Amino acid sequence: MRRTTVRILKELQALASWQATGTRAFTLKQHQHAPHSQLTNTTTHSRGRLYTTQRRNQSSCSCLSATTFAAPKTTVKYQPLLGQTCRAFTTSGIRRQERGDGSKDKDTASDSPKSTRSGSTSSVRLTSDLPTRVRMVLDTPGVFPKDLAPDTGKEPSREIRQSFGTTYGGNYKLQWEEGPRTVLIIKKPNDELTDKAVVEVASWIHTKYPHMNVVVEPDVAQEFWKQLPFVYTIPENEQSEYARVTDLAVTLGGDGTILHTSSLFQSAVPPVISFSMGTLGFLLPFHINNYQAALEKLIETQQASLLLRMRLKCTLHGADGRRLQAKDGSGHINDLTVMNEVNLHRGRYPHLTWIGCYVDGHLITEAVADGLIVASPTGSTAYSLSAGGSIVHPSIQSLLLTPICPRSLSFRPVLLPPNATIQLKIGEKSRGPAEVSMDGKETFFLDKNEFLQVCMSAFPMPCVNRVHAGEDWIKDINDLLKWNQGFLNKQSMSHYMSD
Repeated sequence: MRRTTVRILKELQALASWQATGTRAFTLKQHQHAPHSQLTNTTTHSRGRLYTTQRRNQSSCSCLSATTFAAPKTTVKYQPLLGQTCRAFTTSGIRRQERGDGSKDKDTASDSPKSTRSGSTSSVRLTSDLPTRVRMVLDTPGVFPKDLAPDTGKEPSREIRQSFGTTYGGNYKLQWEEGPRTVLIIKKPNDELTDKAVVEVASWIHTKYPHMNVVVEPDVAQEFWKQLPFVYTIPENEQSEYARVTDLAVTLGGDGTILHTSSLFQSAVPPVISFSMGTLGFLLPFHINNYQAALEKLIETQQASLLLRMRLKCTLHGADGRRLQAKDGSGHINDLTVMNEVNLHRGRYPHLTWIGCYVDGHLITEAVADGLIVASPTGSTAYSLSAGGSIVHPSIQSLLLTPICPRSLSFRPVLLPPNATIQLKIGEKSRGPAEVSMDGKETFFLDKNEFLQVCMSAFPMPCVNRVHAGEDWIKDINDLLKWNQGFLNKQSMSHYMSD
């Protein structure tokens, strides 16, 4: 293939030279493995002149054939044989891959249909045909003293919201007005175990609760359309459909799958039940082996115990304070909601970055460091913890500001109230732009005097947990993080670790 590509480039150079003079005709060499009996002549017009090239018959055993140049377009096009793969080149590079039978190669197109399915299969189902989510009531289960119990309103709503000071360390009780109608299943990508699990779980829900609608992401629907012909998916570029129709979200994977689920809902998130199939499982109270019992309890009782995990709302601003515009000119970058943390760091640049830290418009310090992390309570046990930040209980509303390798040894992590607005501004002394990462992705670049603004989001991540959810968190920090575990600690915590 490499030799063929070199030959093509040489022929392109010869063509360019021929075009410049306008007088030099040129003929391609025959493929070295092609017998002369398998070649036929083809006459082509170019600039009012005739030149002849040779083309391989369809009976040839090789993929490559002699090539016809259309001089005005400077295009090289191979005539492939039936059932074999080759490429079409232009002077600007590879255009696309095609097969000799006219279909696209597997690298560029799936064998599953885009809009309809022929034969015995049905049309692709879109969530635009589904009703909106069921209304629900959020209440406290009576664990608060009366003078401290948050006022949830107890009015039916299709959204779960969170305001300042509405958790106080307790769980919430969710009651659907009627049984959940639509369930969204999110799986870990490129994983054989979750591939099998998504087919099993979706098929079980469809069989046991045929009145329920099962929604998956478009790539999953395309990959498993034969095994799961009954599933729905969102229309193209209509991510808001997830929030409109989903009554319950099911995640199959690890903590990263939950973070991905959070990114699908920039506004209100439905209740999320997570089954452990990943590498860590810090946010996963249920194991995949118990999925039937856990889902039966939710669907049939129409109730759930929830822990509202606070999320962060992030915006990007230019030096003049206005919202940054998208590079494609489609408008300003929308509000971005993250579950773990937003990270402003120096990226690939070797120099420390200068970041001005403002809280509610007041400068508190100028950080000279590799970067800064603004973490939620849930994110306090992620990147922030590795950078020396504190562990914060997920029900405590707060913003955690943690430096990454600061130049000053006295720069310690700071815990801020949930109603604070944090601004991280790139200083004039910075030698290069800073990168913005959100939950390990969503990377942007900020130049000097541009800033990132972070505050508490009104839309938490409502995670389904077990009745005694306080034990989940204690078990996680001891069993997974090995928090302060000496020999005596392991003995005293054995009743948690053995569950």
